Amino acid sequence: MSRVPRVPEEPAGLTTPTPLRVSARWPGGDVAVLAVEGELDLATADRLGAAFRRLVARRPRVVVVDLSGVAFLGSSGLAVVASALTAGVELRIVAPGSLGRIFALTALDKVLDVYDSVEEALAAG
Repeated sequence: MSRVPRVPEEPAGLTTPTPLRVSARWPGGDVAVLAVEGELDLATADRLGAAFRRLVARRPRVVVVDLSGVAFLGSSGLAVVASALTAGVELRIVAPGSLGRIFALTALDKVLDVYDSVEEALAAG
């Protein structure tokens, strides 16, 4: 009788942290752009929320959340973006291509201003 090698079990859930990068820039005056890159999901949504709150504490009039670098947008990430509506700033979301379709399918494009590019969002007023 031959033995089958034992494969070690992996712990439940994520075994490695999901990468997410968030950076802010101020292209002019009281307008800020929060660029998000990586995967925006349950494991990373809190990081985006914290970065957004830090940015809003600096009192911009307009915040452009640039999701064009997001490879995956889960429901937790979408919830953090939607919750930004209550921050007391003018919020503009950049969600090109399939990301934009997510906002349309969830009807969030009815309550959020969604654009295809940062340039378009900045030019909106």
